[in-house]
Amino acid sequence: MSAALSVLPVIALVVLGHLARRGGLIPAASWPGIEQLGYRVLFPAILLTSIYRSDLSLGRLGPYLAALLVAFVATGAVALILARRWAEPGPRASSLFQGALRFNSLLILAVAAQAFGGGALGDLAVAFAFLIPAFNISAIVALTLWSDGPRPSGTAARIGAEIGRNPMVLSCLTGLALNLSGLALPGWLLSPLDWLGQGALAVGLLAVGAGIRPAHLWQRDAALWMGVWLRLAFCPVVFVIAALTLGLPAGQVASGVLATAAPGAPVGYILARQMGGDADFFAAIFTWQTVLAAATLPLWLIFAGFLGV
Repeated sequence: MSAALSVLPVIALVVLGHLARRGGLIPAASWPGIEQLGYRVLFPAILLTSIYRSDLSLGRLGPYLAALLVAFVATGAVALILARRWAEPGPRASSLFQGALRFNSLLILAVAAQAFGGGALGDLAVAFAFLIPAFNISAIVALTLWSDGPRPSGTAARIGAEIGRNPMVLSCLTGLALNLSGLALPGWLLSPLDWLGQGALAVGLLAVGAGIRPAHLWQRDAALWMGVWLRLAFCPVVFVIAALTLGLPAGQVASGVLATAAPGAPVGYILARQMGGDADFFAAIFTWQTVLAAATLPLWLIFAGFLGV
């Protein structure tokens, strides 16, 4: 029940963003600036501070990270294969790829804090320090390559340039560098970064809601439902198989199930908008994932309990 209730605020903010745009509370012309604020300032702030504060000792976490990696690589590979088989246009293919891979890290941490305590939070923070940069780099490569028409010349240089100036990748790498260096950031610097980070999830969810077109949700779109199924069902199944094969302890199985069964992240919508992906398609996938996760996520956590948690 607590897991289901933790998803409800996410849904509420998506709905609020949608109503704010449709009702004219915030003019349509203002939303691109709001998206830029989240993409370039708020999300990078929370990524940097979260990774800076994480315990990055790998030791016992090697098999845990390996099981997560197997799950996400398999999920991304299936999304790519299906997009190619169905001859999806480039922007839709990149959004299907993002929708299958991305997870809402803030939602995961909130549920983990309520359900599992500090040990799970530490394990998840270490995993996020490696997964978040990897996901963002993969998404940038997909968005750069999967454009309509022939592949442009200098693609490798363009991918490198996009990664090199992407604010989310840079913030993750900066957080890792600061963490590993042992430098202690002063309070006067950390406090404003924390304040910025506190607004990241709300602004991202409002932007997703503003981009939703209800007519797009109610269509028989196999790719949309595949993006939902890959995130909420396929990925956690692969993780459970890998976790049991590697003999992970019960606590890591539970936190890994939470990470692999959680709905997508609003940052994928903002990245799609900024780099020419199909943002409306991603918003539809993300919205259905979030709505259905209110039912599926508690079921996955109950299943993890049967595995010994």
